[in-house]
Amino acid sequence: MNTSYLNINCKKSLRFSTRRASIGSFGKWILGVIMSRKHVMLIVFSGVFLGLALLLSSSLSLAQLVEQSSPSSGWDEGRQVTSNLTQSQSSLAAVPTTPGTTYKTFSGGAFSPTNSSLTYSAQGGAVYATALPPGGFSFSLELDLPQGAKITEVVFFVVDNDTASNMDLGLRSYNPETNSFSALETASSSGASTSLQTIVVPVDPPVQVDNTTTSYRLRVAPRVASSAHLLRGARIGYIVSQVYLPSVLK
Repeated sequence: MNTSYLNINCKKSLRFSTRRASIGSFGKWILGVIMSRKHVMLIVFSGVFLGLALLLSSSLSLAQLVEQSSPSSGWDEGRQVTSNLTQSQSSLAAVPTTPGTTYKTFSGGAFSPTNSSLTYSAQGGAVYATALPPGGFSFSLELDLPQGAKITEVVFFVVDNDTASNMDLGLRSYNPETNSFSALETASSSGASTSLQTIVVPVDPPVQVDNTTTSYRLRVAPRVASSAHLLRGARIGYIVSQVYLPSVLK
């Protein structure tokens, strides 16, 4: 047999085997990379799903906690309720309006005491006195109204749960030059109940606003230093005269 022929065939076989081995190693490396990427993606997706499951569980627990909470245990502002009024009872009663009339509504918290010795506490948007000085001091609210406007309506929202005394309510004017007040309209609460009293005070004749000499204010005088006399708020209605409007608005 020819020795050269055998050597050539052996070299070819060796090269083919080496090439197959190289291809096999490269294929195994590719397969390993693919499998490792699959493992990484599997770990990532597992982490995402686990996070979503924990988030959903926390949301459900929070929703159950909110449902179990009493709706009357707190106010929207976060203040604790300190009387037997519930938040649903504390919404302002619907009062009819008059066409052509402009309205402003104020919370009890917008009122200020007329004496430093009259201390008070807030209950949601309402206020009540905690100490009353002698002399008939009150809660007062300064009105900011257009010149020439006519005040036609005043409404007070109060709770009077005292059997011995009533709350005094009114619309007043004040002249700083003479340091004098004028009672334009007055009213009072009545009875003894935890229910809201909506006290409509007609202003007849209407009061025309004269900002050149006079200021106007609402006055509420509680007679007991407790939440039995509770000021929830007030509303005024007024008509703006065309005569006093700027020319661009006429």
